[in-house]
Amino acid sequence: MEAIGQLAGGVAHDFNNLLTAITGYSQLSLRRLGINHPVSRDIEQIQKAGVRATVLTRQLLAFSRRQILEPKVLNLNELVSDMDRMLQRLIGEDIRLLLKLDHQLGEIKADPGQLEQVVMNLVVNARDAMHTGRSIIIETENVELDETFPGGKVTVLPGPYVKLAVTDTGCGMNQATRERIFEPFFTTKEIWERALAWAFQLFMEL
Repeated sequence: MEAIGQLAGGVAHDFNNLLTAITGYSQLSLRRLGINHPVSRDIEQIQKAGVRATVLTRQLLAFSRRQILEPKVLNLNELVSDMDRMLQRLIGEDIRLLLKLDHQLGEIKADPGQLEQVVMNLVVNARDAMHTGRSIIIETENVELDETFPGGKVTVLPGPYVKLAVTDTGCGMNQATRERIFEPFFTTKEIWERALAWAFQLFMEL
């Protein structure tokens, strides 16, 4: 695990240097050309891709423990809404993505990059486990937890919380899979499938 963390941190650090140049030059190009130039929209997309890639490098650096997480006060509705278009591209046109967001949602303090990674992983895993013509639902809600909350492997203090739920209309997990879902490297995918899925996810994200 330590060696993997060092490798991830080294790659992320070098990649982040390249992204700094990409985002920097794209910003300079937009300023020089102006918003009405024919290629400005293309450059904007390059800039946005650079920003999203920077989020990925932050996640790798956090995994390698070379970067301290940066919790911020944020609204989950805004974070999920901003990811809507990207998530739709990830799952394809044959699967519907539905957002059911509580408009009175309270704010939370969390690292936005980590939350984005959690949502993206859940959605991609749901996509891989479903056939076409199905749905993925992302919900937010204010909840009040008390001592009777069935936390299972998660311990929480009673009080007000914001709930984020990702559900799908697929077949679900069997009992053998449920018993291993908290193992860090457990997966039901073959090695080549994992590599292909990771490469596709990175390509779509960039």
